[in-house]
Amino acid sequence: MFGVSTPRRLAGLLGIVALSLLAYAFFQRENSEGTEIIVPSSTSVDIQQIEANTSPPPELPAADLHSALTEVCADAATEPAGGEWTQEEIQAQIHDFNQQKLRLSQNLSASSSAEHLHLAALLEDDPASRVALLDRAISISPSDSFLLWGAVRICSEAAEATACPLRNWEQLLIAVDGQNSESWVRIAANRYAANEYAAALEAMRYASTAAETRAYWTETIEMVERGLAAGSDMDFPERVGMAFGFAASELPRYGDYIRMCEDRSAQSVDWAYACLAYGQLVEVQGKTEIGVSISRDLQRLAQEALGEADKAAELKRRQDERRQQRLDSIEEYNPAIERLIVSSPTLFSAYMAAIRTKGEEAARRQVTVEIERLIEQQPGLACEKVWVR
Repeated sequence: MFGVSTPRRLAGLLGIVALSLLAYAFFQRENSEGTEIIVPSSTSVDIQQIEANTSPPPELPAADLHSALTEVCADAATEPAGGEWTQEEIQAQIHDFNQQKLRLSQNLSASSSAEHLHLAALLEDDPASRVALLDRAISISPSDSFLLWGAVRICSEAAEATACPLRNWEQLLIAVDGQNSESWVRIAANRYAANEYAAALEAMRYASTAAETRAYWTETIEMVERGLAAGSDMDFPERVGMAFGFAASELPRYGDYIRMCEDRSAQSVDWAYACLAYGQLVEVQGKTEIGVSISRDLQRLAQEALGEADKAAELKRRQDERRQQRLDSIEEYNPAIERLIVSSPTLFSAYMAAIRTKGEEAARRQVTVEIERLIEQQPGLACEKVWVR
């Protein structure tokens, strides 16, 4: 993914690989206690209005892109060829990464910053320590929606292992993030896990009409990068690379949503329609590839439960087509694009903003288009080792 030339960079790269693999560990149980749901004043949304009002993604700064292209070509000219990793080397680098993560968590735990405590909780492995760190962070910043969203997710995972004020944090979250479909679907999954099916359906209906869909993907990446800047000696590209990898391990537990909708839709038409509406909403509003993909799975499950075989088959066709497009994009993808994205804070920030505005797929396509346009204007930037495949 990145040009690796030092042991420290090797450790960062393997940390990305190791953490990215954890992103698919979605299928865990949750535990919670019964109480009513407090809803915000308005949760209706018009999908056509969302599409019409979405602003175009910001352009990448041309001067920074030019400098990055020049630097990537210069690095490629002197970069040695990489060799195969042995299992021992991989294990050693993963061990080094875990030790570094532990040190960073300890350093940030002593901070009085809510963001540093939030990140320390994400880095911490012990459930009780995670909850304690989040409790401190929320006492400092009780209206931070990103912090509360992360706290509810972590608390729902830790509830069986340690005491956790899940319902209190849920109420705080809805008070500040009640227009976010992902806050409501998490609460729906919590109610479902507690066998509170009426409350779960109520939350699911709010999830299916929310004004935005935000899984705090870019916010997590940016927070990790800032935390690494404060608590490590990594350079900027290493910090961003590690942040992307770590964020992949902190995705929502999508398997909970799939199980909930599959189970309840098979028993209730109301549930099937709520899950279908939520899936359709996230397909339009979602900004991450995995979130949009899961939304299509939920739609298909609901359509099958409703007996809409033709619609389910058409959705399956679209899913297969999109899956093939992703496979094709892997074949065509130039990893040097990542090196451009992380080469400077300006390009990185512009890319994050593009994801928030239009989503991962559109942001990546935008980067490729702007690189190609710049190279077309200045052919000398198309160094053969990097851009000629």
